[in-house]
Amino acid sequence: MKINEKLPIILQKVCAGFPSPATDYLEDEINLNEELITNKASTFLIRVSGSSMTEEQIYDGDVLIVDKSLQVKHNSIAILNHHGQLVVKKIVRKNNKFFLISKFANQNNFVEITEDNETQVWGIVTYVIHKVKK
Repeated sequence: MKINEKLPIILQKVCAGFPSPATDYLEDEINLNEELITNKASTFLIRVSGSSMTEEQIYDGDVLIVDKSLQVKHNSIAILNHHGQLVVKKIVRKNNKFFLISKFANQNNFVEITEDNETQVWGIVTYVIHKVKK
C-alpha cells in the first residue's frame, strides 16, 4: 500500500459539535507517507486479524504501520515472531527484562522475550489505521 498523492489538509483544528465551513480554511496539502512514515527503509504495513488487542484500540482488519528501526520500550506495541507466528502484543518492562502481555480468560499473562523461547521483535507499531465504527 503506497499513497503517492498529496491530500488536502485543513490547518484549523476541528471542534466537535459545531458546524464550520471547513473549505474556507483549506491552506495546504499533506503527504501521508511523509506524515506517517519516519524511516521508509525500515517501515512496513501489516493487517490485524483477531480481537485480542481491542483494549489498545486495535481491531480486526486494522492496518498497522510498523517501524523496524525503533527500540523496544515499556508499553510498546510490537509485531513479534512468537513460536513461528506473527503476533501484535503490548510489551512491558519489569526488572530490566521485557515481557509481552497475553490475555487469557481476562487475565494478563507475561511471557519473557528471549531467544530461548523463540520470540523476536520485528518492529514497533507507530500508527493504527482503522475505519470509524458505525
